[in-house]
Amino acid sequence: MQTTNELPPISVIVLAHEQCDDLRRNLPAVLQQEYSGHFEVIVVDMNSTDDTKLLLEQMEKRYPHLHTIIIPGTVRNISPSRLALTLGMRAASYECVALTTADCCPATSLWLHRLGECFARKESTQIVLGYTRSEGGKGWSGLRHRFFRTWQQIQNLSYARRHGGYRADGTNLCYSRSLFLEHRGFADDANLLMGATDIMVNRHSNGRNTEVCLHPESFMIQHLPPYRGRWHEERIFFMETRRHFRRTVLFRLRYFVAAGQAWFATLCATAGVTAGILLQNTTVAILSVALWMAYNTLCSYLFNRKVKALGEHPFTFTYPLLVHLIPSWDTTAWLQWLFTKRQVFRKKFI
Repeated sequence: MQTTNELPPISVIVLAHEQCDDLRRNLPAVLQQEYSGHFEVIVVDMNSTDDTKLLLEQMEKRYPHLHTIIIPGTVRNISPSRLALTLGMRAASYECVALTTADCCPATSLWLHRLGECFARKESTQIVLGYTRSEGGKGWSGLRHRFFRTWQQIQNLSYARRHGGYRADGTNLCYSRSLFLEHRGFADDANLLMGATDIMVNRHSNGRNTEVCLHPESFMIQHLPPYRGRWHEERIFFMETRRHFRRTVLFRLRYFVAAGQAWFATLCATAGVTAGILLQNTTVAILSVALWMAYNTLCSYLFNRKVKALGEHPFTFTYPLLVHLIPSWDTTAWLQWLFTKRQVFRKKFI
């Protein structure tokens, strides 16, 4: 590793709620990062009732650069996650702020070093988007979650390289403290329960102030949640968050094409086979099937090459099926959101 004294000092904000076990397992890896510059770690506890407070008190004695903030349960008019981020940002000592959550663990001890390098690369950089790898989960639920998250992050990060971020995974993100304070944090949507980092990046990221960090040492690892309903909940809440985005047309057009091209190829192949049968032309039918298989093989190869570069397990045989299911997953989430009361997505006033 080549260290440099020019790396910016960094404040790391870790959000936690009822996650004592996660903090015990993952927080030491954050605190023990090999970083040549100064860094501090701020854990914002969102009114946990488990042993989180006791654990943090014990760890503060061992790590002098660890600080904690406790949010009371009587918060009014603002969602806990947004208040946690706001308090963390205001308490941060440094301009560069790295955001993550208690259930995430850096893939290496150089996670912070790589983010700091990326943040310091250009003076105009105010946002750095990182990659988070999902681990755990069993059976169909785990496979679906891993694939869809990987596919989405590939779409988001490739788009961000040219146009700025459309949204962000709040588990691996660097954000400028002054940029956050300049735009008054979450003043416009303070009571939305989820999607805080998505909105931060969507509204203030552009091609000039945003960098994408895809060095393998900069990855985060997040264990999949134990209950299956979490995936559906995240999808429905994102549909509500998306309503508040300001830059949507170009990304959603690209997303629609990427999500629908597998179905388009299948429909073309089906039309070719049908025409071959009706015209009693076996060559047309066989050629249509062959082209469809070649197309799926090529797409699977290109996608899994990116997946391997990101340290994920490849979806060698399941890719053709999973990619065809993306439109149905999005449509199902949209329909569930459509028939859900809007009050569900907002902090209830006390």
